[in-house]
Amino acid sequence: MRRLIGVLTCALCVVAHGQVVRPLDLRTALQRAARAHPLLRSASYAIPIARADSISASLFPNPALSVQYAQIPSQLPKPSGLGPVFGQWQASLMQTVDLAGQRQRRISVAEQALQTAGESYRATLQQVLADVALRWIELWSAERRQTILARAVASADSLVTINRIRLRSQAIAPADVWRAEILASQYRLQQLQAEQQVRSAVRALQFALSTSDTLTTGLQEPAVPVEDQPLHEWIERALAHRADYQLAKASLRVAEANVALQDALGVPNPDLGLVGMQQQGTAFLGVGINYPLPLLNRNEGERQKARLSREQARTDLERLERQISAEVSIAFESYRTAQQALAQARTVLTKASDVLATVQLAYLKGATPIVDLLEAQRSWYETEQSYYDALAEYWRSVVGLLAASGQLSNLVEE
Repeated sequence: MRRLIGVLTCALCVVAHGQVVRPLDLRTALQRAARAHPLLRSASYAIPIARADSISASLFPNPALSVQYAQIPSQLPKPSGLGPVFGQWQASLMQTVDLAGQRQRRISVAEQALQTAGESYRATLQQVLADVALRWIELWSAERRQTILARAVASADSLVTINRIRLRSQAIAPADVWRAEILASQYRLQQLQAEQQVRSAVRALQFALSTSDTLTTGLQEPAVPVEDQPLHEWIERALAHRADYQLAKASLRVAEANVALQDALGVPNPDLGLVGMQQQGTAFLGVGINYPLPLLNRNEGERQKARLSREQARTDLERLERQISAEVSIAFESYRTAQQALAQARTVLTKASDVLATVQLAYLKGATPIVDLLEAQRSWYETEQSYYDALAEYWRSVVGLLAASGQLSNLVEE
């Protein structure tokens, strides 16, 4: 049976459409997702868009040129009707003057928004990495279950063959053969279900990696180191590295900068410039000013909304801090529990294999009935599956703890 594991492991690494399939480890899967995940490709546009907004915020307003010409209508039919005697023209060149520093405050808002876009991309990246890591573990778990069932089917088929030979020699009753055949059929049914689970897990991971290649984990466990730290240090790391928390802080800075901008927008900007005109052949040159009087509109609504948005952002930041603390605590407790469950499952695994080998030998010698052998076979299978379920749950808890503390992206950067 142990040799069969090696054969199946190699089979998972070989041929799809005549090509060798290399096993995909967890770290490589995360790196590929960081480069090609569809959600990240869409989210990556937010940064250059915010950078373009920053350029727009730094621009000065264009000067305004106005040219007007007026003519006495009754003089138009005359030969000299269009001359300066019977007409007048006026031209002005005006430039808006920023009294309250609106341009600088727009730049400040745009700079904070650019940082927010970067943190938003990092938050999306961390979510994607957590999702891909869990998908990879699902594929690994499904392939493990498929391998265990292949061993169980091979063992049950071997028992059926042996019982048929013993039935010919009348060493056992036909019911013993039937029981073995029923067990083999049950394992084959579960094997079909396991194969479907593998195919579904492969498709889910293919979408996350934007690839149509055949994927397999090669049954290798993920190499993900976990530092032994107390809970409060995990929480401190989460507050320092969680992108969604940094995003909330950046959003608060944007809201604060927007308060200053809306206050500045409540101060009207005058237009200053030169004015030139000609009336009845006489030219005039002067200066002009256009100043909206802040009597009816001082931007009160936007200023109030900006302050409420700032308070909302501050409330969201405080709520997220408490939420992160709770998430890290739950993930840490789940990790500790999964560690203990895995240790217990590992101690039972060897015993179940030894019991099965002992009962198989006793059955072949006729020292025990087939009921004991079938029970030992089922016990071995359930123990084997429980162990790898506990192992998969352990790796899920590792991913959950790293994701909750914002450390999962370190696997991509290393």
